[in-house]
Amino acid sequence: MKYAISYVETAFQENPDSPLYVRKEIVHNQRVVEEMKKKGIQFIDELKEVPDGATVVFSAHGVSPEVVKEATQRKMKIGDATCPLVTRVHKKARNIKDSHQIIYIAHRGHDEAIGTMGEADMFLVESPEDVENLKSKITKDKPLTYLMQTTLSVADTKSIVKKIEEVFPYVEHPQKDDICYATTERQEAVQSMLESVDAMLVIGAENSSNSVRLCQLAKKTRPASFQISRKEDVNPDHIKNAKIKILGITAGASSPQVLVDEIVGEILKHFPDAKVSLFPESREDTMSFKLPKELLKQY
Repeated sequence: MKYAISYVETAFQENPDSPLYVRKEIVHNQRVVEEMKKKGIQFIDELKEVPDGATVVFSAHGVSPEVVKEATQRKMKIGDATCPLVTRVHKKARNIKDSHQIIYIAHRGHDEAIGTMGEADMFLVESPEDVENLKSKITKDKPLTYLMQTTLSVADTKSIVKKIEEVFPYVEHPQKDDICYATTERQEAVQSMLESVDAMLVIGAENSSNSVRLCQLAKKTRPASFQISRKEDVNPDHIKNAKIKILGITAGASSPQVLVDEIVGEILKHFPDAKVSLFPESREDTMSFKLPKELLKQY
């Protein structure tokens, strides 16, 4: 997500004389989007909202080949801020689309899923029950494998993969799963914190898949856990009524540090005697992706 944000901000700085449009939310975080709008960056849902030849950046979640084709035909200057991990899934889909049947583990309607499913014919599943329903659609005449949306719950995905193995024992497993390292690390961190806290606060937008998964994971053992996306959502009564003495805090991959700091600050206004400390097992995110030398291309 840092990659996508940096991509758009750099492209905007390098092209100050022409409007910069971003298709869909660059990341699923309203704070990030609003800050970009203040700078003059414009957001659109579809390419039809901008004129031919416009400068358009695709969001972190990726787009289907049809969107790229439309932009190219309309002679747009294109920037692709797709997360490199999502791009990797797209490439895998293109490489196997003619040789394999593909099961795609994802959330229907999510921007990432829409883009990935545009790369090849595939069967989308969201649960083990969906896998059962594929019995009549998948045959042994062609190899079978699966791909994943990058922001899924690790635990839920494992249960779906287990079901795929059970129903289709001949399935070919990918060498590596597709779940984003940032998503995986956050889920592991939450899991390790749950024994030490009364509830988890997840900072992230409602349409942020990885944030929603974090909250769902926390609620399984700490029902008082909750999710908010801005400091105005802090409700001290919720914390008091749930009798939360130790509150763990985590954030979705698209939530900026400034937002986390604001929300922690707001909580401290209501609970000035509270002590704030890093969880002992916290680790710094050190993985990063370099931006390409040429951000915007005319095809």
